[in-house]
Amino acid sequence: MSMQEETGLSQVLMILPARLQEMLRRVSSNMAASLSEIRLRSGRPVVLVTPQNQYFLTAGGKTTCICSDNLPTVSEAEISDIVARACGFSVHSHQEELKNGFLTLPGGHRIGVCGTAVRQNGSVAGLRSPTALNIRIARVIRGAAQEVLHACFQAGLQNILLAGPPMSGKTTVLRDLAIQISQGFSGRLYTCAVIDARAELFPENIGGDLSSAFLGDVLYGYEKAEGIAQAVRTLSPDMVFCDEIGSREDAQAILQGCRSGVHFAATAHAETPEDLEKRDGIRELLADGCIQTVLFLGTGVNVGKIRKTVRVGEQDAQSGGTFADSGNMHLDGRLLFRTGKQTSA
Repeated sequence: MSMQEETGLSQVLMILPARLQEMLRRVSSNMAASLSEIRLRSGRPVVLVTPQNQYFLTAGGKTTCICSDNLPTVSEAEISDIVARACGFSVHSHQEELKNGFLTLPGGHRIGVCGTAVRQNGSVAGLRSPTALNIRIARVIRGAAQEVLHACFQAGLQNILLAGPPMSGKTTVLRDLAIQISQGFSGRLYTCAVIDARAELFPENIGGDLSSAFLGDVLYGYEKAEGIAQAVRTLSPDMVFCDEIGSREDAQAILQGCRSGVHFAATAHAETPEDLEKRDGIRELLADGCIQTVLFLGTGVNVGKIRKTVRVGEQDAQSGGTFADSGNMHLDGRLLFRTGKQTSA
């Protein structure tokens, strides 16, 4: 196991009860290196998730695809203890995160939390009695953006959107993209800024001193829209990077930045062009022509690889067909984008 992989898993192990730590320390090096999620459910076996498959964890640190009564399970008390440790034993101070269903650990690892919503004035104000956790292990993969860089940035900067379902490597690719562009991949040094609302793109203590690899500015704690506005107003960036956009506020901030001459690379949850069309904010970006290229990433063994490239507003040279048969997308009769070259991963 490399030091980077060791660091990622060890940061997660620190918040687990000793019994679970011991089991996970016994997993094979190959499993530890490919592990992307640890799923813990009250009264259920531990599930380890890799890009290839899901496995149950045995008491001896082995993995199996067969469920049996002999598999160790997780108690509700252990889940509550993990949440407390992840919050630094100050759960009340993390209710803003918990009401959104997640916690972020040092190193950029994220814990999805399932429990009972606490409601106030008709809206969710917090979470209590956690019963299940999904621990996503953040990894730094240098060179993860190489395919995207060669596809879109050899001639200079452009605006792109990385799209894909959960676990398609969007954040990992975006992180490496920011690093390489800030280091001069496109033939010159550009001023780059990252909007890192939850300290997931460039957290401390992941893969060594990661922040030193990114030769730009990182705005922590800002919501995307306000962080974008702040960066454009005060940092004079050539390019801004932000993760998981989708709201109209995000779209408006990006549009204003584009009109100021700033370039953007962002990610969004979507598996198909039709999924993007259903999201108001992203639909506005596409309709405006701000985004020039949408790259859909694959999952499983093709995680982080380009599955499909969509050029915004580009005529489909292969068919020139209609909306029904060429994959074109329209809004109020206006062409949004056409499917371009499809890349097999």
